[in-house]
Amino acid sequence: MNDEKTSKALGHDDSSGFDFVQEMLAGDPTAGINFDRLQYSPEEGYIIFEWLLCDERQTVSPYTSHPNRYWSKNSRKFISLWKAAKALNATLYLVNYAKAGTKHADEILAIKVLDLDNTGITRELTKKYTRASFQKWFRELNKKCLN
Repeated sequence: MNDEKTSKALGHDDSSGFDFVQEMLAGDPTAGINFDRLQYSPEEGYIIFEWLLCDERQTVSPYTSHPNRYWSKNSRKFISLWKAAKALNATLYLVNYAKAGTKHADEILAIKVLDLDNTGITRELTKKYTRASFQKWFRELNKKCLN
């Protein structure tokens, strides 16, 4: 069965869940993380995507930024994503990108995490994409996941 008929195109960002949790925690540190994207591929199994925005005010670009550079600030998030990926036998992709129309908009770095520990990512496969080449790869993967 082709699920394209039972699935819909993305329409808008739903930040209401994030806003609700933020309100409920009332400033408390969070023990949870948000998944940016979870999908199931008949060929690869579960795939988790985490989008890592490189703001144009930063000194790094999507090609030069890496989670290990800011591990001390955000390790809990990456460790939790890794634990979830292992529990689901999933592939974890960390994807560095910049917003469209900015200086580094045409740089996308996909980091396929192969292993990590409390000190950072220890094994990975990386691939540099242009915006167009990433879009092509991502759309093809998405289409496979619809079947």
